[in-house]
Amino acid sequence: MQNEIQNNIQSIRAHIPMGVTLVCVSKFHPAEAIREAYAAGERHFGESRVQELKEKAALLPSDICWHFIGHLQTNKVRELIKLHPYLIESVDSEKLLKAIDAEAGKQGLVQDVLLEVHVAREETKTGFSPEELNEQMVNGLMVNYPHIRVRGLMAMATNTDDEQEIQRCFHQAKCLFDQINTQSEVRSTNVRCTKEGESRKSNILSMGMSDDYRIAIACGSTSVRIGTAIFGERSYGPQQPSLKAVFFDMDGVLFDSMPYHARAWAETMHAHGLPFSEHDAYMNEGRTGRAVIIEAFEQVHAGEAFDEHYLEQLEESIYHDKTETFKRLQPHGSAPMRGVREVLDCLERNHCQVWVVTGSGQLSLIEKLHTLSDVFRRERLITAYDVSHGKPDPEPYLKAWERSGFRKEECCVVENAPLGVRAGKAAGLFTIAVNTGPLPDELLHQEGADVVLPDMASLQAWFQTHYAFA
Repeated sequence: MQNEIQNNIQSIRAHIPMGVTLVCVSKFHPAEAIREAYAAGERHFGESRVQELKEKAALLPSDICWHFIGHLQTNKVRELIKLHPYLIESVDSEKLLKAIDAEAGKQGLVQDVLLEVHVAREETKTGFSPEELNEQMVNGLMVNYPHIRVRGLMAMATNTDDEQEIQRCFHQAKCLFDQINTQSEVRSTNVRCTKEGESRKSNILSMGMSDDYRIAIACGSTSVRIGTAIFGERSYGPQQPSLKAVFFDMDGVLFDSMPYHARAWAETMHAHGLPFSEHDAYMNEGRTGRAVIIEAFEQVHAGEAFDEHYLEQLEESIYHDKTETFKRLQPHGSAPMRGVREVLDCLERNHCQVWVVTGSGQLSLIEKLHTLSDVFRRERLITAYDVSHGKPDPEPYLKAWERSGFRKEECCVVENAPLGVRAGKAAGLFTIAVNTGPLPDELLHQEGADVVLPDMASLQAWFQTHYAFA
């Protein structure tokens, strides 16, 4: 293995001119492989996950220059800055700029970064558009973020065998680099540099990987990121499956609304002479309102005959009263579940479809989905009005899965209620229970939950640990 890595580096070095930095992309490769590259004289290494970088940095020489090259979530910025990375190459949004600047300020340093620019013809790639990049520079990026030093740009070409398209991407990135470099020379005097001997000029253009680095260098790249050609194919491990769609329940998962639903159900049922507790509401969570009302009625009037018209009127009256009570208890609407926005942001950054599968017919909540995130789409919403059988029947989740078009192993359910867990498992889907209510975890385990977590922060951590997320 040692000779192989050294030979690969020598072969690549033969095609890299003086002045071009070789960043050895070591993500998903063991520390032992990095040591071999280090022994061959390499000092620049690239990682894409904060936790993996943290673990490797503790095991490897302190003079390694770590480049963070993966998508960086704002809630991971603090942990990353504490590791003092040499360069964050994947700054792809103004939101991330603000987070890095704020955290670097708290830690009393100036963080070197590259702005990721989107020049590829692929929507799945991230980064500032050329227009957004120009706007950042015109608006005085150097002044607005005093704890950030922009060292240049990072770009990826379209994933294609068409060399002309690859050249187009790299040429566009080089033109943008030259443009912002000219602008930044004027403004860079407003930035305090803490690293002696390093130029304030934006002098890094990071583009080119194992398959296209020679083209990138010909187009003006000053830094290439090469992994496979050095270390071989990456081993992602058995627990790094692909996640394409997540099916969320709504009440008690996306919104902290279940305490109010439970109270509204209990008050309304008692007003209509039907014994029903808040605990009963949690145990029936996920059912359609009609199913809950019929079951409560039949428990009291078992064996009695009532015509269908009477039952329909009763259902309509109870459901109307319950809805009004729910609104009265929450005049300003339901608050988002704590940590849910960060989870949705995580999924959006990793290009994962987000679905809502709810037994609710509360339009006031459904209409609020867009206030949580832009990821929600009407065509990815399954409500009580879209199914014949609500939870615990698998129909709602099966309908969402069928519409998604993905394989079942590429999807998962996020629930908080026993009946919802039962529905997800009956649909043959991996089901995660986030226990945000008063019921014991054991009830969720008994229904077959694959994982039971205490809150949304734990859900995000679980996604990042078990899927190939940044």
